[in-house]
Amino acid sequence: MNTRSNRFNVITLTLTSLLGFGAAVGAANCARAATAPSLTVSYRDLNLSQPKDVRTLYRRLEHAASNVCMQVPERELARHLAYSRCYNAALDSAVMAVRSPELLALDRAERNGRQS
Repeated sequence: MNTRSNRFNVITLTLTSLLGFGAAVGAANCARAATAPSLTVSYRDLNLSQPKDVRTLYRRLEHAASNVCMQVPERELARHLAYSRCYNAALDSAVMAVRSPELLALDRAERNGRQS
C-alpha cells in the first residue's frame, strides 16, 4: 500500500465542522452542535494509487456526505439549497482531508461532468 495513503485511513464527516453549517442550518440550531451528526469513512482497505480504489473512496465519501446532510426533497427549495451547500462542503472537506491528488482529480472530473 502507498505510504502516502497510510497517513490518514479514516475521515470523519461532522455537520458542525463543515463550512456551510451556519448558512445551512442557521444560528438557532447551534445548541445542537454537540450532538451534530457525523459519519466515519474508513479507507484502510484501499490503495489510493489504484484508480478503482480512488473511485470506491469517492463513492463512500459521497454517500457519507449525503447521509450527514440528510437529503431533503427538491420541492422544499430552501431546505434543498441548505442540503446542497452542506453536501458540497462535506465532500470538499473530505476530499481535501485525504490529501490524494488522484482523489482530487476524480472529484473535479465528477463535478465538471455534473455541470455539463
